Amino acid sequence: MKEQGVVVRVISPRLVEVALQKNEACEKCQACHPAAEGMVAIEAVNEIGAQRDDIVEIEIPAGEVVAASFIVYLVPVFFLAGGYLLGAYLTRVLGFDAAQEAVGIVFALAFLACSFLFVAWYDRNVMRRETSRARITGLLKL
Repeated sequence: MKEQGVVVRVISPRLVEVALQKNEACEKCQACHPAAEGMVAIEAVNEIGAQRDDIVEIEIPAGEVVAASFIVYLVPVFFLAGGYLLGAYLTRVLGFDAAQEAVGIVFALAFLACSFLFVAWYDRNVMRRETSRARITGLLKL
């Protein structure tokens, strides 16, 4: 997904923050964070040496956005359901049928907590890689 924006901050020689005009796709994507009114901002890899106030074209890797959305939204749901089913199954196998639902709920909550740890790990270790970040592809001249 290609977008145009303005470099608002140089974080490091290889990383800048780019402000983009918010559009309809922003509601579904969530790759950016809120900035000024009607704007969103995203950190982008700066391989071309863009400076503050430069107008740039960036490319946001669509596959990474889809993968991150899956991890953030669906993995916790799967962990929750899997935890409940595992807890209920174990109580049935061990002969504690009376506590089946309660143990299922406890397992579901424990697995949900584990899923949040997994999502945090994923964000820290996978999404912070340069290959997963937006990348400046060109400097635009007006």
